[in-house]
Amino acid sequence: MTDERNGARRVCAHLTGLWCVGVALTAVQFQAVLVALFTGGVRAGAVVLAVGGLLAVLLLVPFGRAARSFVPLARSTRGLWGWAAGVYALGTVGAFATVVVNRQVGGLDSGLTLYPLGGLCYALAAAWFLPGLRARIAALGATAALAVGGGYALWEAARPPTLDEWIAANDVDRAMLRVGDPPPGYTLHVLGASVDGFGADYSRPGTDGFHLGVARPGQDTRRVDARGCPVPFGDPVHCSDDGGGRQLVTYQGDYPRQELRLRVDGLVHTVTLPGTGADLPAARHVLSTLRPATEAELAGLLGLPMP
Repeated sequence: MTDERNGARRVCAHLTGLWCVGVALTAVQFQAVLVALFTGGVRAGAVVLAVGGLLAVLLLVPFGRAARSFVPLARSTRGLWGWAAGVYALGTVGAFATVVVNRQVGGLDSGLTLYPLGGLCYALAAAWFLPGLRARIAALGATAALAVGGGYALWEAARPPTLDEWIAANDVDRAMLRVGDPPPGYTLHVLGASVDGFGADYSRPGTDGFHLGVARPGQDTRRVDARGCPVPFGDPVHCSDDGGGRQLVTYQGDYPRQELRLRVDGLVHTVTLPGTGADLPAARHVLSTLRPATEAELAGLLGLPMP
């Protein structure tokens, strides 16, 4: 019983040591190949891998020599070098697969994830050389679990996000996702949403259309007077009461436009109309029918970038 425990401890120490070596090999080779690819191209990367592989095998030989008592293959000189080369080859294949998966799931910059998993691949490679059916089954189970986990991570990364996932990832406040009913003949196009606001366009053939923006009070940092009218900076600005709680802001000059503003439910809704405001009745209709946007109307957000 004592011999079995001592043997198990030696095996655990052996695999732990190879995990540490694997972590270092993954980190060094990953950084070296990146530098070589950026400075010398694919050929330089291949040279780095070849030289690094030879050095790694030399580094692994002492671990195989120390494990001769429970790794039969390492008891002969030829077998020792074969064991070192096999552990390096299998471990490097696994570490490369880990890099690919890590890149696809967006965690390439996280060495805290990549390097330990690469080290695990080298430890698993060494586990395949342990004698006994029980050791082989354990190595098979661990390898299968790692492969299934990587496959699931790839599937999860390739799966289109749900609307709730997109909103959460972009720190969007659902309360700001508000639109008005499109006036007859107009089509609603959601443009985007962020932590700062939400925007949508209303278009109709033959017209310039207009834009609806929703934001929290204070997001607009332009200077305003006591009535909340923007202080002109060059071109004249005129403000008037449009009724129904709306404020009409008219910008004159080289780029004339109008803004129809409505503060309701703690949000500022601003409709921007180019030119002289031919779509002003349609803009009033939008502000009079404000409501939370439906999931179908927000579907366009899923085509936008997500962290």
